[in-house]
Amino acid sequence: MENSTKTYKCPNCSGNLEWSPSDQKLKCPYCDSQFDLSVFEGQEQEARREVEQNTYQHGQSGAEQGYDSVKDATDDSNIDPHDLRVYKCSVCGAEVVTDKTTMATNCAFCGNPVVLAEQMDTRFKPKYIVPFHVGRDKVKGLYKDYVKSRPFTPKAFASEETADKVKAVYVPFWLYRMNMEGEIHATAERTSTRSDSKYIYTTHRVFDVYRSGSLSLDKLPVDASSKTPDDAMDSIEPFDYSKMVPFKMAYMAGFLAERYDQDQNFCHQRALKRADYSMEKSLKDTISGYSTVTVTNRRINEINEPVMADYALLPVYLLSKKYRGRNYLFAINGQSGKIVGDVPVDFFKAAVRWVLSFAIVFAVSLGILFFYMRNKKECR
Repeated sequence: MENSTKTYKCPNCSGNLEWSPSDQKLKCPYCDSQFDLSVFEGQEQEARREVEQNTYQHGQSGAEQGYDSVKDATDDSNIDPHDLRVYKCSVCGAEVVTDKTTMATNCAFCGNPVVLAEQMDTRFKPKYIVPFHVGRDKVKGLYKDYVKSRPFTPKAFASEETADKVKAVYVPFWLYRMNMEGEIHATAERTSTRSDSKYIYTTHRVFDVYRSGSLSLDKLPVDASSKTPDDAMDSIEPFDYSKMVPFKMAYMAGFLAERYDQDQNFCHQRALKRADYSMEKSLKDTISGYSTVTVTNRRINEINEPVMADYALLPVYLLSKKYRGRNYLFAINGQSGKIVGDVPVDFFKAAVRWVLSFAIVFAVSLGILFFYMRNKKECR
């Protein structure tokens, strides 16, 4: 079945509007007009009604449709044809071929930013969204500064062509509310030293320490897409949730967006692992005044049932670069600009730097030796 797409048109010139991170408004790239999201509230409500109607009529919604934008940002792997769906671009009429997890993309023919409204039935509609605050141009600069600051970076990584491949993606997250309680037993050591005219005295004391308490965690994030590396998503935190707003489709205009493919129960174990670590750390941090503290026994539990989590989309820039058979992924927080990623070493650059350094040191040493021998000869 062919599905339609959703676009936001400029009331002044009919251009396709995109969300502007710097202005925090919908902006027309053609006439530079800017609009608050409230202007398009009627379109939002109409799109939601269409989604609900299609869900009711077909017994299946866009939950089975979408586009793997993260895969597009990270590799060129083939997609299972059975997962593909077809959408009709509302601007040029071309078929937009997608798979089953993206809620927003761009038409490959006219570049039109489209929102796949049918992806957001009741089950897959986010509750919240953190809009992009850092623009693409700034992110490109942050990326180039990041790779250039690493020693022996291959030239290709810092090129304008590579920086242009940065993709802006709304990544699905579960934000958990968790209540933890626990206790720890620890061995704490304290060492002191004093001296007199003859000896140095060292006193070593060992203490048994006990702590117990509880901890409430709100908005503990866990990414809900199997395609985004968990360690990268954890590393670009934190996000400022005071800037989080109720979800509206207009925020996705001009961006890629994924829907979750791991539900809140599946992701709960990761959330529990993070909460467990936070609980132990909060107890351990209350033990002070010792040189070392070693936890010897612990009991930590979650005390709230059932699992409580909100579904949200968070802004992330992704870039993948293949070098010598390995993919290097860079992730950038689309709200704060924090960047993480591994940069490979160009061994030729490293070898040249080593040879030059050795040559300089050798030349300086030779000059010093020559100067010393000359002075010694003159003294005779």
